[in-house]
Amino acid sequence: MNRIAKLSVIAALSALSFGGISYAASAAMNWPAEIDQTVRDFKGDHFTVVDVDTLKESSQTRIWINEATPQQLSSLHAAVNANKSLAAKLKAQNVEMNNIAGAEQAADGSLTFYLR
Repeated sequence: MNRIAKLSVIAALSALSFGGISYAASAAMNWPAEIDQTVRDFKGDHFTVVDVDTLKESSQTRIWINEATPQQLSSLHAAVNANKSLAAKLKAQNVEMNNIAGAEQAADGSLTFYLR
């Protein structure tokens, strides 16, 4: 009986540690797929600007923004700058391009830009 209890505890601890690894990997890899191309091709006025500090610390959006790599941010900034119309509209709202920390597209096609 003692052997069964030990195996149960070991199995439970193993499952917990693998779950933690899985969560960390998914948070780091949750950058919106194809967002650069979406931003580059975006046409219209349907976008919002959100300050990252208004998001809860535990928000999945804030987590993936905080985990963004320099390459992801550089690519996003290049995509915004390549879309001259969008860049002009963002600048008209006093958005500094280097403050853009992330972006995502909603189901209705609108964009949300997250700023630091």
